[in-house]
Amino acid sequence: MGGKGTILLVLGFSIIFMVAGRNFNSMATATVDNFINYYYDAKAHHTAATGVNLVTNQLFLNGSLVDQTFNYNFDGGTITATLTTLDAYQNIKQLTSTGTFGNLSSTIRIVLRPSTFSKYAYFSHSESANIWWTTTDTVWGPLHTNGQLRVADRPVFMGKVTLDGSLVKHSNSAQPQFLGGFQTGVHIDIPSNGVTNLSSAATSGGYKFTGQSTVYLEFRGDSLRYRYNTTSAWTYVLASTFAPNGAIFAENANLRVKGRVKGKYTIGADGSSRGKVYLDDDLFYNTDPQVNPNSQDMLGIVAKDDIIITDNAANNNNIRVQASIYSESGSFQAENYQNRPVAGSILLYGGVIQNARGPVGQFSTSGGVSTIINGFSKRYRYDDRFMIASPPFFPGTGSFEIVSWFE
Repeated sequence: MGGKGTILLVLGFSIIFMVAGRNFNSMATATVDNFINYYYDAKAHHTAATGVNLVTNQLFLNGSLVDQTFNYNFDGGTITATLTTLDAYQNIKQLTSTGTFGNLSSTIRIVLRPSTFSKYAYFSHSESANIWWTTTDTVWGPLHTNGQLRVADRPVFMGKVTLDGSLVKHSNSAQPQFLGGFQTGVHIDIPSNGVTNLSSAATSGGYKFTGQSTVYLEFRGDSLRYRYNTTSAWTYVLASTFAPNGAIFAENANLRVKGRVKGKYTIGADGSSRGKVYLDDDLFYNTDPQVNPNSQDMLGIVAKDDIIITDNAANNNNIRVQASIYSESGSFQAENYQNRPVAGSILLYGGVIQNARGPVGQFSTSGGVSTIINGFSKRYRYDDRFMIASPPFFPGTGSFEIVSWFE
């Protein structure tokens, strides 16, 4: 190769290395830029999440926190978080938090609603020393008691169990099955205004019965009927027109109910010497959510005093109840539980929330096996829809919970 060829070869390699070097420098610069952008984006996102935590903490501590915008400086970035009310009637709120770091921003939006007691399959403030969970008892869904949990033989708890008291066994052979977990040291107060709030809702957009000592109410799909004694004629109404917001309340009266529910309703009763709800027969949904999970039917039963399974012929061979049941100062119980014959099972799909656990039957134990001798055994199955939804105006726990999170 001559001198010119050598020179051209050297020049060619030089140009190639210059171009490659420039590309390598560009790649190195781009890598640094990408790393910086990723770092800034991650910081902005974490800053936005911090804003969510800061504001939701205030809301959880103060459920009446008013709509407003919060501004924070945090870890070299800034936060703008805005709390707004989406539905004033149901107190559903939205929080939008924007975190900015450097020249990048990230936004997180969440939706919150008041937490309600319908999220429990079973809740009690206190437990009777004479009432036990036995082998014939099965509970699906979350269970909580502020008292002692008393178990005999082998009851099965499918959801998480929390309690403030202790676990008490009927005998050393008792083997309760906690398939969803077990936790002690948890205390949750039952409020004193759950029934009052439902009464107010019935006044302002539902229906309130007044001036009666007893109200008989039967759901019949789209319609319902009511009367005030067993000899008078029924009054028939279209349910959605009768109580547009879903709240139906008997003021200073006892409420006796049964039937097939279509739609979303919460029924309730109060009174200084009344305020009881009697279940006179099966009370169930028009579309069974156990068969069709898309069912829109939902029922809450709220009483100032007891909620009672009536001792009658209709309830002598099982009773089917699809609802979340709430007794503010009384209990859920079976009438004449200690004298009525064996009546099968309480087929409850929903939940039971009560101030004190009430009796529904009696059992005897022989050879380590428990047998119902009066009243009902329990088949409580949790309605999973109540984890994210609740019957209208169902009593709340006094706090909020996050139901949606968007990033």
